[in-house]
Amino acid sequence: MSNNSKPDSNEIQIKLSDQSGISDNVWVAGFINGGISKLQLLQADGSFSDPSTLTSITVNANESWQATGITVDKDTLTTYTTTYLSGTWTADPNTNGGELYDANGCPNLPVPQDQTKYPIIGVAMGALVGKIGENGSPFFIGKGDWNSRLAQETGELYLCINDDITSSYGPGLTDNSGSLVVNITQGLPFYQLSTIPTATLATSTNGSNRLIFVVSPSQPSQMPISTYNPLGYTSYPYANSPGISAPGPFDIFEFGMDAAADLSAVNGFALNLSFSFEKEQYGVDTNVSRKKIGEAYSAFITHEGVHAAPFGELLYTQSIGHGAPNPPTTINDQFFAIADPNDMLQAKMIQGQTTSDPLTSYWDATLQAFFKPENYLSIDLGGGNIYSGKCTVINLVNTFTLTSALNPATSYTIIQPPAGIDSALYIFQQAFNQYTPCGSGGDAGLLQDSIWEAMCRGVADKGISTTKITNGESTAAWNNEADWYLARSVCHYYAKFLHYSDINGKDCRLSHETPIFYGNAAYGYSMDEDPIGPGFSGNVPSKTQGNVPAGSVMKLVLGPWE
Repeated sequence: MSNNSKPDSNEIQIKLSDQSGISDNVWVAGFINGGISKLQLLQADGSFSDPSTLTSITVNANESWQATGITVDKDTLTTYTTTYLSGTWTADPNTNGGELYDANGCPNLPVPQDQTKYPIIGVAMGALVGKIGENGSPFFIGKGDWNSRLAQETGELYLCINDDITSSYGPGLTDNSGSLVVNITQGLPFYQLSTIPTATLATSTNGSNRLIFVVSPSQPSQMPISTYNPLGYTSYPYANSPGISAPGPFDIFEFGMDAAADLSAVNGFALNLSFSFEKEQYGVDTNVSRKKIGEAYSAFITHEGVHAAPFGELLYTQSIGHGAPNPPTTINDQFFAIADPNDMLQAKMIQGQTTSDPLTSYWDATLQAFFKPENYLSIDLGGGNIYSGKCTVINLVNTFTLTSALNPATSYTIIQPPAGIDSALYIFQQAFNQYTPCGSGGDAGLLQDSIWEAMCRGVADKGISTTKITNGESTAAWNNEADWYLARSVCHYYAKFLHYSDINGKDCRLSHETPIFYGNAAYGYSMDEDPIGPGFSGNVPSKTQGNVPAGSVMKLVLGPWE
């Protein structure tokens, strides 16, 4: 199909435009994740198709090192991932009750330290192991994925069972039985953005598809594929260890056929992407350069005053975390990213640096005032589904008990987390854990989401009453957009910047200047969605208000760098 033709009725075209001014340094990769048999990768012509290399290999238990035909080069951009798929085997029928086992090897039977003729001592007998080249050093694979980014040598990949392959301690391989099937998959390749004017989606999926944009002085290595999913770069600023450190600033566009399309800055802002569909437009104003965004963020933190100051560290050039370059690669000495505060705290936790970080205690006073005994809440989840109740002390912990008006036998508890890092992650991470005992499902999850949204928008206190309320008064207060992110409030200032900053770093609602993000729509935290319940008619996140059907055309732009 020509790039200039209209899409077929079963296709979506994504027109790509690079306005960065640094085209030689801009790269794109993409994938469709339709399930175990439907992974497709972006190709050089803009189409999506099956991985260029997907090799299934049978590894026999009664054979020594078995060649795969795959050559691994530790210095090349090409990556391979070896993944256990199926099968069982045994290295000794007299162990494990005579039962076969999978690629992790015989349970609770590590190879003794003195039996050095085994490929690897100290790990399970009968585990799947590999080596590179005939004289390479063996390494453990097991049921996990091994990718060639870890390679320290160059040569053909060999696979074997971790057994007495030289018959130094007994019958060797002669009493073995069974086999395993492994897949060896080539990684996700990157192309210069300027060479792919159109990406064409012709596979119906659930929307779990991405285009990944990276600014790097050289072509990035292929992204390893694990269990039919590209592993992805570690969130800014490399909070997860070991992870894959990005070769430069990166950002993503999420899309699907008959699914919503969006630009997500939840895990940090890095690139000034925007997209349009029909009359909708989202992302960064194409007149705003990335350099100006960094300058605006610094100015914004200053303008917003003392409550915003702890968020200043999120604009960073020095990465934090294991295995990350320090400083990371940038172009023209710009900032690397604006980190999400949760990821910044996660990175600092790994390094033991949270004790003095002001973000650690940022929400303490707000939560203490919110979870004050005898405070009342009344949350309307929509359709008259209202939960009301008050805060009491249960097991020495301040706890809201909210009861359904539709079904008085149904109640959920929401508890105050301890001060410090637990409170910080309770708000910034918004994860369901021991401090959300009713879980994430159904009404319990929606009630918790409503509170998190209100906290981040700086309006949680407006929904609190010191007298009994039962008609959804909390929701009415929380869903009043005019009160969101007000000056001198305790709120999520990273999210406020994305929603309301103008190019000069001022609140566009006060300056009456154009916001950096079209329509004030952005993802500033994981639940930065349209608020739950009645009283709001706008569009908060940077995603289409409906699903994008087949036969559509979207336009996606990378804005200017300088």
